[in-house]
Amino acid sequence: MTMDNKSLVKQVKNNILSNNLLEHGDKIIVGVSGGADSVCLLKILLEIKDEFNLTLIAVHVNHGLRGSEAQHDQFFVEKLCKDWGISLKTYFVDIKALSKKMGVSEEEAGREARYRIFSRVLKNTGSDYIAVAHNRDDQAETVMLNILRGTGLDGLCGMVMKQGEIIRPLLNISRRQIIEYLESNNISHCTDSSNKSSEYTRNRVRNELFPVIKRLFGVDPVNQLYRLSTLVREDKDLLELVTRNSYDAVVLEDDDDVVLSATGLRTLSNAVVKRIIRMAWERINKSKKNLESVHVDQIITLCQNNRTGKKVKLRNGIEVLLSYDRLIFTKAGKKYVKPYSYPVKIEGFTEVKELNAVLEARILNNSEMSQLGDFSMVNETSLIQFFDLDRLNGNIVVRSRLDGDRIRPYKSNGEKKLKKFFIDQKVPGEKRDTIPLVAQGNKIAWIVGMRTSEDYRARKDSKKILMLSWSNLKDGGERNA
Repeated sequence: MTMDNKSLVKQVKNNILSNNLLEHGDKIIVGVSGGADSVCLLKILLEIKDEFNLTLIAVHVNHGLRGSEAQHDQFFVEKLCKDWGISLKTYFVDIKALSKKMGVSEEEAGREARYRIFSRVLKNTGSDYIAVAHNRDDQAETVMLNILRGTGLDGLCGMVMKQGEIIRPLLNISRRQIIEYLESNNISHCTDSSNKSSEYTRNRVRNELFPVIKRLFGVDPVNQLYRLSTLVREDKDLLELVTRNSYDAVVLEDDDDVVLSATGLRTLSNAVVKRIIRMAWERINKSKKNLESVHVDQIITLCQNNRTGKKVKLRNGIEVLLSYDRLIFTKAGKKYVKPYSYPVKIEGFTEVKELNAVLEARILNNSEMSQLGDFSMVNETSLIQFFDLDRLNGNIVVRSRLDGDRIRPYKSNGEKKLKKFFIDQKVPGEKRDTIPLVAQGNKIAWIVGMRTSEDYRARKDSKKILMLSWSNLKDGGERNA
């Protein structure tokens, strides 16, 4: 092996270590088409296999688009892996039929199929990562394609060396270096005839646009665009850190639904707000896809106009609605109870119109107290509960939940956030607004139908007992406890 070859292997090892691409003893799925890039990747991983104690599993996907040429590529990969002693799994996918079914280009359908297969093999074999052979030239082409489509910082960054279970050890290595490495080691590879065709958009960028830029302006667009992606990523990393911190500051709920404080969003810069909205979308949609800039702008307008009840409909059956300063990302069709709060009338009835219910409050006389006996025997889920009036030393309200609510559950030593209580009790996000609370400030005395507070519940030595009784009303207004 020449010095150049050693340098290339050393560069890939440095990529692995400095970007934490894999760990000693990992099992790696390697996507191998038979082209120069993937053959180079497989060879270099084989070179460092013993040093890192790696297990390599090659995966080849035959797209069935180039007839005998595609079959030749598969035979080539099969022989290569056999000669190198590497386990291989091959798959056939009718990409032409798949692209029609999905309504996308053959290029996109092929990419979707490959990664779906890679992920399945990863799971079935208990592997750690999927290694793919994207290189410096691929990165430049991706950035240019994103520019032509219209993009922000994310698109200018292009691909990353490590993205979840996907690793790209060759991302900063040029196609020229790859070819030189293979030639100096007398390693053959397949040439995809479709790479010369202008049918695919990426090929037009590679074969037509880049050469014209180089000829007219005397600069190599690959190097310039790669450098751009590196510089932009540094700025993006900082912006993402600011966004994550800001998201944590404005998020009120992040479970089945995502709920953000509209007031909090209005204090932030537009650049951060846009990223927070995309984070919220990704959480509820389980994917970054299908949220366009126009949708983000509509949500920002909704937040700024502060008009409760208005909503923005997004794709995949998701909508964003504004409800009393709460920007709610949810599945369409869910019903929400408007926030409410009513002072509790001691010795009287407090109507909660939003829930079509009534809370009765009454101070027990001595005779009633003696008849009731041990208050600790009352079931926590009962809709009638007893509290120490002296401990409720101020005005109490019956209301819906608020950010910052806390409770010290009965027979518990520690206080916990109401949100944490609901999570522990597995209360679905859409039901949490429908559960009434009796509270003083942010301290909860009673989560109706679920739990009372150790701080306020009646005891044997309580001098004054307040009985609270919750009744759901029937359609005719009749009380039904």
